[in-house]
Amino acid sequence: MKKLLLSLTFVLLSLGSAFAAPKFMGLNNKHGKTTIKVEIPASDYDASNGLSVDNVKLYNNGEMLKAKKVDALWGESSIIILEFKKLKEFEDCILSFTVNGEPVCIDIQSLID
Repeated sequence: MKKLLLSLTFVLLSLGSAFAAPKFMGLNNKHGKTTIKVEIPASDYDASNGLSVDNVKLYNNGEMLKAKKVDALWGESSIIILEFKKLKEFEDCILSFTVNGEPVCIDIQSLID
């Protein structure tokens, strides 16, 4: 019985780490642009294809903005740096992108309020 519980615990932990969500790291509105940093967990790294971040869009106040620049700092967990035109105010701000083909949405508004 103990082995079964221990095995079940390891399975649940491995599932949790396999589906780790990208994490909002911060927002900077300096130097004439809006910069957003997002941490992508190491568990999202695909050994055969690497890490792919695509279709980056920022929805703000009913407007959809495409990223002007996407950059990355590679490491244990990768930090993705996204640049958009400078926003004067943030309202209903949602970041949308895909990681290795899987859609991700981050409600920026709830994190900066």
